[in-house]
Amino acid sequence: MLQYVGYGDLDNTETILMEKIACERIDSASEELNAISQDLWSNPELAFEEHHAHDLLTAFLEKEGFEVQRQYILKTGFRASFGNDDGPQIAIMAEYDALPEIGHACGHNLIAESSVGAALGIKAALESMEKPRGRVVVLGTPAEEGGCGKGLMMDGGAVDKIDVALMVHPYKHSIAEPFKLAFKK
Repeated sequence: MLQYVGYGDLDNTETILMEKIACERIDSASEELNAISQDLWSNPELAFEEHHAHDLLTAFLEKEGFEVQRQYILKTGFRASFGNDDGPQIAIMAEYDALPEIGHACGHNLIAESSVGAALGIKAALESMEKPRGRVVVLGTPAEEGGCGKGLMMDGGAVDKIDVALMVHPYKHSIAEPFKLAFKK
């Protein structure tokens, strides 16, 4: 059973309502999110060459009301944000590069889709608050297959003002307690 812990002056009812709003927003965007994933799958791009993916993801996020910085730190990196400085700064890492000869067999199209979907949900939850607090940031991290894109972006300051950064990666099994990696500032 999940135990909900409120943030600040939010009570459990408000927290549960925000979760419901986030889930509903993600569900309502499922067809568009799937189209993004399928487009990326059909147009695989190798490390540092993810121009189509960069343009596809940034155009969608901009259309959804995010403030978008294209070519952020890296030529095919981006930063899309929504919210304010008054609260937690949450980054969601989006990968979208492919592997030579096997395309998106590693599932980076799914990582991009999941990242954008999570950001839509968090944005909807923030918008539902009487006094929104916090920011959601989608960091487009190119060149993860051998190019160390996330590391280069971190070196460039991409997470300097971020409280927590998250990402998902597809795997062939469901795991109740997945491996976690954390760095403390």
